[in-house]
Amino acid sequence: MVVPAIAIPLLTYITQGVIVGMYKINYYTRPNGDQPVANWFDELDKQKRAVIKDKIQYLGEYGLELLGTKMLKPVKGENDLYELRGGQSRVIVYYDRGKGGNKFVLLNGFLKKGRREREKIDEARFLLYEYLSRE
Repeated sequence: MVVPAIAIPLLTYITQGVIVGMYKINYYTRPNGDQPVANWFDELDKQKRAVIKDKIQYLGEYGLELLGTKMLKPVKGENDLYELRGGQSRVIVYYDRGKGGNKFVLLNGFLKKGRREREKIDEARFLLYEYLSRE
């Protein structure tokens, strides 16, 4: 489901792919049109949505400069796959160095709740494979 234009303006722009600062931010859209992060945003309360929205803006402005902060951590054993953190909220993002460069793709979002984190990262790996096979 695509985020409606009136929901959160920044997220609408992200859906369409916008340059926020130096980096372009895109939702990953699956072949069936589903956007896992957009759907997850719909489930969040206002406060959690605002926190992660701010982190996405920082990602667009500073990109990989956020590594080494609490906000952005590499996913262990993966190249160009990162965990964007805001409170309990997590978004797995892929840094796409391909055509157009300087682009982050929002793959999967979840709330950190123990052992489910590994499942969500595995799901993001699958979505990344799906994304790369279509590029």
